[in-house]
Amino acid sequence: MAKDFIVPIEMQSIDAATIGAGAYLAVGDPLEGALSAIRITNASNTPVIISFDGVTDHIYIRATDSYNEYFQIGSTPNNNVAKLKRYTTVYIRGTAGVGLVYVSGYYNE
Repeated sequence: MAKDFIVPIEMQSIDAATIGAGAYLAVGDPLEGALSAIRITNASNTPVIISFDGVTDHIYIRATDSYNEYFQIGSTPNNNVAKLKRYTTVYIRGTAGVGLVYVSGYYNE
């Protein structure tokens, strides 16, 4: 049962130099909790594409930009709780560059 507080996940990162335009690469390990919020920060000099299944393009993030998603804000009906599935892996692809891409987030415990 969910408690009244949130817990941050350990931040994960990937070096943009290892990113290729072909296959997706996993950014760290599967996410440890069912996230209520996620932040992906592209601190590199190249745009990246994010996928949550390793097949489908989901999010485009420009160089030096970030993406934030608060899953509970858009849940309907309003009394439901929307979360990113536990153990989801964040995948990335794009053109190799300089810098890091970070994934951080929060889940209810």
